[in-house]
Amino acid sequence: MPSTSRRTRAAVRGTFAASVIVTCLTTVPAHAEDAHSALPSHQCTVNGRTVEPGDRVYGTRYDDKIECENDIENITIWGAGGDDNIRVKGLIIDSQILGGDGDDTIQTSHLMPRHGSSTIRGNTGADTIIVPTVRGTADHGATVYGDMGDDRITVGSVHGAPGDYARGGGQVFGNDGSDHITSGVIDFGGRVLGGSENDLIEAKGVGPEAGGTIQGGPGVDTIRGTNNGVLSAGPGWGVVDGGLDVDACKVEHASPDRARSTIASCP
Repeated sequence: MPSTSRRTRAAVRGTFAASVIVTCLTTVPAHAEDAHSALPSHQCTVNGRTVEPGDRVYGTRYDDKIECENDIENITIWGAGGDDNIRVKGLIIDSQILGGDGDDTIQTSHLMPRHGSSTIRGNTGADTIIVPTVRGTADHGATVYGDMGDDRITVGSVHGAPGDYARGGGQVFGNDGSDHITSGVIDFGGRVLGGSENDLIEAKGVGPEAGGTIQGGPGVDTIRGTNNGVLSAGPGWGVVDGGLDVDACKVEHASPDRARSTIASCP
């Protein structure tokens, strides 16, 4: 039989060793990453007591104080009954916060969905909701719902990601009740809807670059700029629609001579 040269045998052994190293490098980090992403990084307390790590943080049927440090990811926070005070100091990533029954106060950092959706719901009662940024995308939504009751919702910018062609931005819904919604700039597909009854919607601007929408819905609504100022629609494709009934609007086109914005049902 022909003999294999020493150089050839060394080359074969080197190739095999390299393939083993490549296999390890491509498989081990994947398992480590999956295990790391499954670990909760938040620290939450309910009425001063630390909650066990997991994907649920629940209150009681009484008035609760729920506080969370750091970002929350793939978590559900539910106030249940009572007038609850819910505070999350980190980002709301693919998680939902539900006030439950009662007049709840919900204050969080930015809604920033990553792989799913990020949602805040007041549920029943006259709720107060404060969120600095409601940013959604075409695939992953960021939404604030006042739900039933006369709610006060204060949000910063409501928008999508620039470059998504004004589709799939963040959304704010007052839903049932006479709601007071105060917003920053609404753009890149962002929407603010009052819902039923008599709502007050104030915003810093709508559609200055791409497109944003304000809709009053049924009821005698008031739509205006912040601090009782005049709301500017555009110069992008901003839409302000008072909806049904006779509404009171303080709205004007940002560029009347080349208006791409729309103002409808707003005397």
